[in-house]
Amino acid sequence: MKSFNSILYVIEEPSAESAAAVARAVSLAKNCQARLTLLHVAEEPRLGPFADSVNIRDFMTRVREQAMAQLSMLMRGVDKDFEFAVDVCFGTAFVEVVRKVLRNGHDLVIKRVGKGGAHSFLFGGIDQHLLRKCPCPVWIMVGETSANYQQILAAVDFDPWDKGSGEDNVEGTLNRQILDVAGSLAVTDFAELHVVHAWEAITDNMIRVFGSELSEDEVARNRERERREHQSRLDMLNRRMRKHFGDETHRYLAPRFHLRKGAPRDVVPAVANELKTDLVVMGTVSRTGIPGLLIGNTAEVILSNLECSVLAVKPAGFVTPVMLD
Repeated sequence: MKSFNSILYVIEEPSAESAAAVARAVSLAKNCQARLTLLHVAEEPRLGPFADSVNIRDFMTRVREQAMAQLSMLMRGVDKDFEFAVDVCFGTAFVEVVRKVLRNGHDLVIKRVGKGGAHSFLFGGIDQHLLRKCPCPVWIMVGETSANYQQILAAVDFDPWDKGSGEDNVEGTLNRQILDVAGSLAVTDFAELHVVHAWEAITDNMIRVFGSELSEDEVARNRERERREHQSRLDMLNRRMRKHFGDETHRYLAPRFHLRKGAPRDVVPAVANELKTDLVVMGTVSRTGIPGLLIGNTAEVILSNLECSVLAVKPAGFVTPVMLD
């Protein structure tokens, strides 16, 4: 089962941070026996007309002290035996967060959704940059945060007609990561685990492009064959989950699988809404090593249509464009 070792909790506005969201991160860190670091990245100071009268180092020291005090206040109710770190630095927020991940080996970034609500990442904020460029999983909390989630949805994707498709390719390893994270959180939270896969009929696409002389019965048989192939792959994923988690944990999880016909960008948000999902765990599609193409269009559209929290997992071999200074 997936267990995080080093969690970085990013706080945009220390004075306005949700105590419940911080408590959620603390609870996860305790359950995983992980290190927890609270990080606030302050903007580089601009002194303007005060440049001649204010020492910039003194100004930065004061800003850092105030932020450190606010972060410490957020942790007042935490058990004294629980060890955590508090950090304040200056710079471009997403760049400094990614650098902290690279330097310190954090394996999960948690952050409340930025200004603008559930879809703030669409407008170029830190959330969007982290979802695109952070090398470790990123958990964006949306809405009211409870101590335990009730419904967790894992969104998996695969092409049963791809001869290169398998457990050890990028697609297979990403699905395995998604299910590992989602299943582990479901166990920790005593939550229901759901798995969704959307499929689109190749038969319909071929008919649209080339036309068809097939009868309605033949078209229906082709569609049903495609559906069975997708169902077969879902059944295979379930067997692999049983092997990975073990029979006892798998029985406890009792994952519920949802095979829906349609585009992922429509199906995943619809199922999440239908189930009143608290958290969607999904992957981002990447051309590893190529800056600027670090999250797939489908993933971004799905994210734009979700109203719940999201935990986004990068594919194996992902390379962030952010460099250490």
